[in-house]
Amino acid sequence: MNEIIDDVKFKMLWNAPVRVVVAERHASFVHGPEDALYFLSVRWPCERGVYYVRAREKCFAAISHRTTMDAAREAFVMACLNAHLVRDDGYSQ
Repeated sequence: MNEIIDDVKFKMLWNAPVRVVVAERHASFVHGPEDALYFLSVRWPCERGVYYVRAREKCFAAISHRTTMDAAREAFVMACLNAHLVRDDGYSQ
């Protein structure tokens, strides 16, 4: 029984996903701090400035329960807004 429980991984999700558009291509949805860290690490298309750094810090902190999920989402949205990767369509706010 312990083997089954050890293999289960629970993903932390935000109340609403963030819709991200890179270079006017198809949209991606980021559903939580783990997705956000992947996006920031692998798919981030532009300069990694102050908002980018803050978003990474907040997402790591949310995963380790040192800050709220809302704080991590807000930091990620701010980084995306600063990089012009989100639109005001109800998903990003």
